Amino acid sequence: MSDRSPTLGHNGGPSLNDDSDPAPPGPRYCKYCCHWSPPSDYEVRDHEAFRLGLSRRRVKRPTGTCDRVLMRPGKPLAFSATSDTFGCLNFSAKPPPPITPGRGFVTVYEGDRIVWQGHEEDLPEEHR
Repeated sequence: MSDRSPTLGHNGGPSLNDDSDPAPPGPRYCKYCCHWSPPSDYEVRDHEAFRLGLSRRRVKRPTGTCDRVLMRPGKPLAFSATSDTFGCLNFSAKPPPPITPGRGFVTVYEGDRIVWQGHEEDLPEEHR
């Protein structure tokens, strides 16, 4: 029984220097899947009002649709109405939305004095 104790500062977990393990997967919910079509804004708004107690009319939880639901390996893909927190074996993450420049607010200084302030797309050429 040669029980080696971990080094000082080590809690016995996996090595922090090992890069072979990929990052843990994020949530595999339908709302993050590229195959899922979300419910209409009208349904979402009505359900949120009911959930917050602003409406007395009962509203079912909004569901989106997916025509590529896979519940078990080897089974055919199926069409289904699914909620945003549902997950299936055919999950495929949506690509991240593109970053569009020009939405930032810019302040141009000369010394301690503010020369120009405004949105990035309105920045005059002399300050670029």
